Formats: sequence, C-alpha cells, structure tokens
Amino acid sequence: MQTHEKDLSISDLLDHYGAILSERRRYVLELYYNDDLSLAEIAENTGISRQGVRDLIKKGEAELYRCEEALGNAAAYTKLKDEVEAISKELYSLAESIDQTGQSESGLNISQKLSELAERVLALAGD
Repeated sequence: MQTHEKDLSISDLLDHYGAILSERRRYVLELYYNDDLSLAEIAENTGISRQGVRDLIKKGEAELYRCEEALGNAAAYTKLKDEVEAISKELYSLAESIDQTGQSESGLNISQKLSELAERVLALAGD
C-alpha cells in the first residue's frame, strides 16, 4: 500500500485562504491537516465516502495553491515574520550586551544599530 506524505504547508495556506473554500472543503482539509485524521476517519465522521474525502482534499489543495500562486500572502507573511524575529533577536542581543558590560559599545555605535533596525522595521511596514 502506498503511503501519502502530507504537505504540512497546507495548514498555513488554510490560515490565509481557508475562508474562500466551500465550508465542506475547508472542514475536510482542517480535519485532515490540522486534526490529523485519516481519510477513513474523516469519511466516517462526515458520511462522505473515502474517495469523496480524498477528492475534496485534492481539489482543496489545488485551490489553495492557486490562491498562493496568484496572491503570495502566505509567503509574504512568512518573510515578514522571519524578518521581525531577526530584528527582535538583534535587539535582544544588543540589550544583553549592554546589560552584561555596562555598555560595551560606544553610544554612537548602539545608536547606529538601533537606527538601522528601525529602518528595517519601517521598510517592512512599507512593503
């Protein structure tokens, strides 16, 4: 029997585009990806045949991929989230180095770093 690997990025796409799917298609995708139910379990819970569940999942996946390809919201969100996390880590590291040494770097250098980080945040807001 062939096993099917789940594409877990579908959960992210559901978060961004799930509202555009039919209620039934969204529900089945949520059961499959978010609740980790098998096709048989979903079929039993919904009264849809196992093949019907599989078809709903495949069509739902295709629709979500088309939305992402056209709009790119999920990728843009991930990029933004990663950049915010990187900035946050840099700010934390900067604050930690000040706390540990009393001020290991010159005030001008710290001011420059903070200014650069602020510019990155503003650039993200403008995207």
